[in-house]
Amino acid sequence: MIVVLKDFFVPNKRIEKYIPILNSLLQKTSVSYSEIESMVGRLVSLECAVPAGMWYTRNQYAAMQLSGLKPDARKRLKAVTMVYVTPKLREEWHMWTYFLQQNKGAPWRNFYNLYVNADVHSDASGRSFAGVVDIPNGPTKITAGEFQDSMLQQDIQVKEGEALRSTLAMIVREMPSLVQGKTLVCKIDNQVLKAVLERKGTSHNLALNEIGKSIYWLMERGQFFLSCEYVKSELNVSDVYTRESPGLEASLTISAFTTIWNYFGPFQWDLMATSANVNKDLQGNPLMFFSRFYDENSNGVDVFKQQLHLLEEMFCFPPIPIVGRLLKHLEAQKVSCVLILPKIWAPWRNLVDSHTLASFVLAQPYAGSFFTVTHPSGRRIQKKYPHAMEVLFVSFE
Repeated sequence: MIVVLKDFFVPNKRIEKYIPILNSLLQKTSVSYSEIESMVGRLVSLECAVPAGMWYTRNQYAAMQLSGLKPDARKRLKAVTMVYVTPKLREEWHMWTYFLQQNKGAPWRNFYNLYVNADVHSDASGRSFAGVVDIPNGPTKITAGEFQDSMLQQDIQVKEGEALRSTLAMIVREMPSLVQGKTLVCKIDNQVLKAVLERKGTSHNLALNEIGKSIYWLMERGQFFLSCEYVKSELNVSDVYTRESPGLEASLTISAFTTIWNYFGPFQWDLMATSANVNKDLQGNPLMFFSRFYDENSNGVDVFKQQLHLLEEMFCFPPIPIVGRLLKHLEAQKVSCVLILPKIWAPWRNLVDSHTLASFVLAQPYAGSFFTVTHPSGRRIQKKYPHAMEVLFVSFE
């Protein structure tokens, strides 16, 4: 009698052997090089039955590298060289314990032959990211924005990984049926990221490895297989969205927004923002906001498509080129809003003056410490306007 197995599973004997060892390691504050080397070697051997497994070995490899020993060092030296058990090491051992206890197995056949009918690109620059999903005879979905401060300090490989993660998050949330049970080909212009995803992790860039884990779990959630295709930057459709003028993404400093809050607050809504620059209330909680492109944390895309008459306590710091369009939208919606506008003559000036109930000058010409922009290199720098910037309570009700 022939038994056909449809999945690879970890043999029960190994599960019964390895879980007690993992539990023993979790009880310690430090372990020897030999113990880590032995454990990670055993875990790697199970990779074909534990799809996520390799992602959860990289901190163990990194810990061994940081010990200063080489893999060919003497056994006696490995046995006496101790490694501190970090939270990341504990996470990996906890996850492997979970994987072994679940033992869900891995299919011997994946979604290799059924491809998603869409053109998908992701890209990053020093300050921003973008992802584009173009469906033939269907909609084009875009996610884009500046990186949050915690990401700005990372190297470009990590930023490219975050751009891909954001693109996949949009797909899984907004169009899950497009990818379920299929292979999704995403075009990227970073060879390092492509290699790390194909190898299922890296011990040389643990921040990128963390993003890789998130990408893996998005694949699990969406039930699809990811294949990355390298393209040159000039052929990457999403590249253009990462190189828009940083002046259009000026942000308020915390102290400047606090001043505005004390005059005209409280606020519930920030009408034009991203996760990176949305203003926060006095307790540090982000306001609800609309974004220009898809944003995981936004309450909607494109303020000009929103029914603002249903909202209250709104604030907006619009890019100067679209002030006139925004004012017309507020007028059509018959709402009130607190705005930051340049104190200059412009075609929209008569309209705003006739509907302003109160105002004050926030910043004089060339004043610093009120506004910031993200430099193409990824650093936040002061933004100084050549004209005064004023805050106005405008009502079209």
